[in-house]
Amino acid sequence: MEVTRIATVQDAFGIQGAIKLYTLGDTARYLNLTRLQIEGVGTLKIKKLEVYEVGMVVELVGISSRSLAERLKGKQVYAFDEDLPPLEEGVYYYHDLIGLPVRSPQGEDLGKVIDVHDHGHQDTLEVRKGLKKYLVPLQAPYVEVRPKECIVLDAPEGLLEI
Repeated sequence: MEVTRIATVQDAFGIQGAIKLYTLGDTARYLNLTRLQIEGVGTLKIKKLEVYEVGMVVELVGISSRSLAERLKGKQVYAFDEDLPPLEEGVYYYHDLIGLPVRSPQGEDLGKVIDVHDHGHQDTLEVRKGLKKYLVPLQAPYVEVRPKECIVLDAPEGLLEI
């Protein structure tokens, strides 16, 4: 089963074992999930989930104290792809971009996407061509995402030489 990283555990929340998650993308997409996979822990069922600030607060089966919740701080959180809701046209999950070819507006091969990094204020595509890797801001008007097809990169002069 494929999984997609959707959040990072920020900290424990309260004394009953709840955790605060910093979510990637639109938190509303994750409100109907029934399970999460926590890095180094495994798959846990969700008891309760609610929106909180820039993410959500989650209560998980098996995490019943603050001390257990504190051990999860900094861990990556994943959802099973089959549990994620379908998206409207033109919207995509970051995992959908990995592996897509990157081309110039003229069709020149610039490499392929090997990862997507969520930096909060500015997300970046990690692109590899041969042995060379570079980061590209995932930002219009420089980047046009064509889901399931390619990424068109109209790179400003010098971006790919950095």
